[in-house]
Amino acid sequence: MRVTVVPASTKSGVATIRSLLSKPVQVRGIYRDLSKIPATFSADANFSAIEGNASDEGALDLTGSDAVLAIIPPVFDGRDPIEHAKKLSSNIKTAIEMAGNVKILVLLSSGGAEFSEGVGEIKTNNKAEEILRQTKVESIVFVRCAYFMENWTMDLATLKGPDPFFFSTITPVDYKIPMVSVSDIGTTLAEQLIDKATLAEKPYIVELHGPQNYSPLDVQAAFAKALGKDVELRPVEKDNFRKFYAQIFPPSILDYWVELAMSILPDGKLGTEYMLHPRGPVLYGRTDLETAIKASIGA
Repeated sequence: MRVTVVPASTKSGVATIRSLLSKPVQVRGIYRDLSKIPATFSADANFSAIEGNASDEGALDLTGSDAVLAIIPPVFDGRDPIEHAKKLSSNIKTAIEMAGNVKILVLLSSGGAEFSEGVGEIKTNNKAEEILRQTKVESIVFVRCAYFMENWTMDLATLKGPDPFFFSTITPVDYKIPMVSVSDIGTTLAEQLIDKATLAEKPYIVELHGPQNYSPLDVQAAFAKALGKDVELRPVEKDNFRKFYAQIFPPSILDYWVELAMSILPDGKLGTEYMLHPRGPVLYGRTDLETAIKASIGA
């Protein structure tokens, strides 16, 4: 069996390939830049890589693939994220159908992907699901992941120095939400890619959470333990979301991230009420927040 990951250089792609290489399958990664291939992958006889860019029409060669993992990475450079997701999804769908032998398509998606409005950047996952659910293959699986634990370590600059701190747009600070580690995401995606069981639905939708829900206070404790010192938690209230995110994102995509942050709050579209009603079977990862934070800081 050959499994292809496109694109392979994302954190989730790397975690999936690492998990797949522990199994008796052939793994192929598609990279825009072949210099991004980890040395441990290149040294594995069951791994191969080819150059390709899902953004370019006709640039993907999925010939010989039995299963494909599709990942639609976010863009932060000001491009329209919905159009970006539409282009990548359409190109991957076309490449799968042209290959002719693909039987399983797995998409890394997100909780809230069933919504086309009110969830900000998650609307890119909605667009990807809309397009890829039409792919002509035997099985389609959408893995809708909870909030990535590693999102908390995207900006480590504030954790350096004698008085480390971090910001949280999730409030109140004791509000717990589902979170999942990238390593558990990789393990789950790998399992779905090689599972040959006949699925009852197409697409088959699963939700992926961590072993328990966590709050910003739990994140603070995990940071403190990983760093061996106190870490200040600085909550950002929703009235300040626009000002806060304007320091991070270009104006053209600012609204997507503000709306996403609003949707996660207790009274938001993906808040407390939403969490009480899973849209599909829920799988639970094994990696706790403390372990994920420690590993991410170490990396």
